[in-house]
Parts: sequence; structure tokens; C-alpha cells
Amino acid sequence: MESNKHHHHHHHHRDGASEFKYRSLNSMELRKKISKVLKIIMTVIAVLMVCAVIYAYLFG
Repeated sequence: MESNKHHHHHHHHRDGASEFKYRSLNSMELRKKISKVLKIIMTVIAVLMVCAVIYAYLFG
């Protein structure tokens, strides 16, 4: 059973295509995360601006 531990060779040698695929997958994931965060930030800013406008309208 001990010999089964060292049989993971196939992950170390990527050819060019799979390397590119791996990188583009990573950048796609990163882009999704960034756009999600940006949407949240934009929403927060929009809500704050609306609050500021309402505040200025009511108390200004």
C-alpha cells in the first residue's frame, strides 16, 4: 500500500495548451470576483448617495 502514495506524476508536467487553459481559468475566476466586489462597492456608493440626497432634501 505504501507504493501508491507517489503515483501523482501527471500534474507536474503541463503542456502549453493546458497551462494557458489553467491561467485563463484563473483569470476568469479573478475577473468574476473583482466584478462582484465592484458591483457591491457601486451599490453601497449608490445607496450612500441616495441617503445623502434624502438627508439634504429633508434637513437641508
